[in-house]
Amino acid sequence: MTIDQYRVGDMSCQHCVAAISREVGAVTGVARVDVDLASKSVRIEHDASVTGASIEAAIRRAGFDEIAALA
Repeated sequence: MTIDQYRVGDMSCQHCVAAISREVGAVTGVARVDVDLASKSVRIEHDASVTGASIEAAIRRAGFDEIAALA
């Protein structure tokens, strides 16, 4: 499994957390999604079939645009 982290700057409430969890969790190959509202971060555990582009697309489908991959 691989772990990637993203900062979602325009996330502001529990509805945001639920929307991101739902959309990213629906990506085939994603095993776990942890969303932390306080730090505006999303931690995704996934297999090798998942790309950064597919994760970012899922976050955008949830309604967010301020996305930055964290090292």
